[in-house]
Amino acid sequence: MSEDQEANDERPCLHCSIVELVNDFFAEYPVSSGGADIVDTAEVITAIAKVVAELTSSQDTAVRQSMIEQLMREIMDYDAEFRSQDVMGADRSHARH
Repeated sequence: MSEDQEANDERPCLHCSIVELVNDFFAEYPVSSGGADIVDTAEVITAIAKVVAELTSSQDTAVRQSMIEQLMREIMDYDAEFRSQDVMGADRSHARH
């Protein structure tokens, strides 16, 4: 196994880390109208949009547009995958990373 593969095997999944961070955030700072188990999806979407904008702001227009289009495709692909898993009653913990 190469050093790169070994390093990737030791790295935590960024997706899983983000989900954990979001869950921890809302557990510590619950939505005022709900409770500790409610995630404010509008707040999460805004935060993700700000992160993407910040990470891409130094890129030229064509590169930024390409990254935004890639993000939109990924969202649609994962949405379809998660909906399919929901219909089948599958556990999302095995979603591709």
